[in-house]
Amino acid sequence: MALSMDHAVNPQSDSPLFNRIPPEVRNEIFKLALTAYEDPNGRKYRVAAYHCRPGFTRASKIDTELLLTCRRVYWETCKLPASINEHTSWYWREPPGIKKNHLPVDNRPSSIIRRQGLRTVHVFAQQIWLEGDGFSGFTGLWKFACPTTLIITLRHSDWWWWENDEPLTFDPKQEGKASIGKHSRPSEPFAPGSWGNQFRKIKSLRKLQLELETVDKKKPELDAIVDRAGGWEFPLGDERVLHLNKSKTRRTGWIGPWQDPDDCDGPEYEPEETISSVVDVAEDATSANDASLLERESHPPGNHDAVDTTSVIEPMNSDSSLDVQHECERARSRIRETKLREAVGKLQAAGVAFDSLEPLGGPRADKTSIYYVVHLTWET
Repeated sequence: MALSMDHAVNPQSDSPLFNRIPPEVRNEIFKLALTAYEDPNGRKYRVAAYHCRPGFTRASKIDTELLLTCRRVYWETCKLPASINEHTSWYWREPPGIKKNHLPVDNRPSSIIRRQGLRTVHVFAQQIWLEGDGFSGFTGLWKFACPTTLIITLRHSDWWWWENDEPLTFDPKQEGKASIGKHSRPSEPFAPGSWGNQFRKIKSLRKLQLELETVDKKKPELDAIVDRAGGWEFPLGDERVLHLNKSKTRRTGWIGPWQDPDDCDGPEYEPEETISSVVDVAEDATSANDASLLERESHPPGNHDAVDTTSVIEPMNSDSSLDVQHECERARSRIRETKLREAVGKLQAAGVAFDSLEPLGGPRADKTSIYYVVHLTWET
């Protein structure tokens, strides 16, 4: 439990940390120390799994050892881990080791999360859960906590019948599954049982963020949904309303392995096969263009040693060929980077704009996709 300064806490007046550094500066230092991060020693997520994406490539960690140093530090920092970090819930297709549908709240007045002031909740939601009874029950639980920000992410694989390439449908005013041909008008009210009418249960809510993702070829469908979002003003309790802040709308993207609808967890990878900084693209090393580029890259001007580009197809096993193999691998990476730049250039020339585009790939990915994400923000 959080201590008060009169609860046997030594003020440590002789410590430079407390007698020289101003409280507001010290608080910023503590925030940096207690911010969650992707644990480099934690379990790597499978690169083609649905939960693997930028910012979620491995398990996260918060170093709470700081709270154990002394009572004065604990008194100043005990609420920070919950208040400065977002709590993430998955509905469904969660990372391994995550308790399914876990919520950090309960109906006891002594709830730790309630006392420690959790502020930001991030939900990865399948559309069937959002439009069904799941989200209604979820919002009802937060009356025992005080989140001010709610982030809802729909991944490209969370839309209705995405595996059959069905059209994207999304309407927070409709009750149940959104209709394909019918869209609510701005003047229409939210149906009582619609998911957009459930935010009134979270009395502390001040901000809603939607992250809507799809594959790049369905960008026009998602853009049409975003155009209609300006007419959504989510009702809260006490006659408050969440209004769309168009100035905070962002369009981002990331490039990663194509994800097989028949394999929700993605293929297994060997431990040494980690996510690379350059996306792996499908290439035919036997094509004339690639062979020519490979030869140019691995045999630059001034290098008169012959390079056997067939090692890309049939790796040489002798010790004398190791240097050549490594050089060819580096050349292959440059080929991938060149193709990636060309692909992005074509997309931009076709009018596909991204505020940022992040590569994410795996060594065995023989197919890649560009995932298009729109970030929308509503505020009171």
